Amino acid sequence: MILKLEQLNLNDSQTAIRNLNRAKQPSDREVCDDVVLLWREEPASEELEIEQLFDKLKLRNCHWDLELRDFCSILTKHNLYATENRPMFTYADKVRSTETPDLNLNSKIELRNTKQMGKGLVAKSDLKFGELVFSEKWPLILVPQLEKKTLAAKGRCCSLCGASLTQSSHFTVINGLDCSGCSSVWCSKHCKKADITHNFLNHQTSKNTQIDAKGWREYEEFCRSNSADIAYSVGVMFARFLTDRQNGPRLKNQFASLAGVSQLLRMKALDSINVGGTFDASTGPEFLPDSSKWSTCFDLFCQAFPTASSEGITQESFLTDIGKFHINQVSGQIYTIFSHVNHSCEPNVRYEIDPHWGLKVYARKPITIGEELFVSYVNPLHGLMLRRRELRVNWGFICNCPRCLKEVESRNKTKIKPASITTEEEIEPSRRRSSLKTARPDLSDLLKNGVEFDLEIPNEQGLPSRRKSVRFDKKVMVAVEE
Repeated sequence: MILKLEQLNLNDSQTAIRNLNRAKQPSDREVCDDVVLLWREEPASEELEIEQLFDKLKLRNCHWDLELRDFCSILTKHNLYATENRPMFTYADKVRSTETPDLNLNSKIELRNTKQMGKGLVAKSDLKFGELVFSEKWPLILVPQLEKKTLAAKGRCCSLCGASLTQSSHFTVINGLDCSGCSSVWCSKHCKKADITHNFLNHQTSKNTQIDAKGWREYEEFCRSNSADIAYSVGVMFARFLTDRQNGPRLKNQFASLAGVSQLLRMKALDSINVGGTFDASTGPEFLPDSSKWSTCFDLFCQAFPTASSEGITQESFLTDIGKFHINQVSGQIYTIFSHVNHSCEPNVRYEIDPHWGLKVYARKPITIGEELFVSYVNPLHGLMLRRRELRVNWGFICNCPRCLKEVESRNKTKIKPASITTEEEIEPSRRRSSLKTARPDLSDLLKNGVEFDLEIPNEQGLPSRRKSVRFDKKVMVAVEE
């Protein structure tokens, strides 16, 4: 029998020995998902060097058969680690937009083209802190929430805005807020009048040849079962373009002018679709880039809209509309004016959305005439690395706003390592001695140094008597069968 020596962590771990016999070659997606999950659980780990990150991942997955070289290659391939020869993948240069027609701006703002960010809103007058900058009473097209469609079909919430219904059945009937063809109910006459596509999408008795109600139900069910909320939203908007004879062409042209990029191209930048991933986290990612479900989704879309091909809709343009909706949406809706506000990690405006989907934008600080309006696309409380990852993954650019550049410069100057990886040698001797006099030894230091210490086991737990002293060695050598 041939034996070989293996180095293991924690000498008393039988699990580690058993893992040698079931070593697994992880897939690229498993590696990326666990790295992103680690970053979610321990934000400071996103600051680690690649070797230290690899060590942490191996401790979490001791049964993985993974080398550092392969680990670097996987993270580089999937845009989680950059090298001089291969920077992070971005797609901001592929985003396209045109001049937005019929953009109704108030006297406080104007639209300008900027060199670095394209279209943007600029203040036409000085704005005070807390001042209302602009508002939009309604989204471009109010899309009913997919998650509330079941409730809406039973008449338990507004069929359009999704608001919970508090009126009595008598009030609903007297005011004509119920649907004559199904159980849907609206919260107000305004919502009922605005829900132009309801009859065409939900009633098979509709004679409109551009929409097949049965096909729409199949498409809607497919979107619901696959959490494809944005694909559903694009379908609702397309139905509005077709059925609203008065405003349909204008709405279609305004949506077409917004910044857009193919969803498949966006997916090349995704970090993870599991816990910890930031890709389309607010709406949920539809499918993976290599998924055949995109073709199925488009086929069902064409069944719901038999004239889609004659309208110039292809699978490529369909995916571009989905990508366009993703990068412009706020709370699952498109606000035409607000879509022109660019990003900064130090925003000067903020927004609020009321229960009836009206949007208001306020100044977060005094804004001078000619200054561009900025909102934060991500949580400004997040750290530098997480903010930049969220922006690169979801909007395709690496943020170089003043705040990010300042934090990058500060990190490069100080080069402070996270506390979780500070070694004993890096602590000043005088500080270490004084600390040990007044504080208990840190458990991580005890584990690193292999010293013997006492475990505190409460007597009230009723545990049997046992030796409380435990020794941990950093590494051991074992002989295993080859």
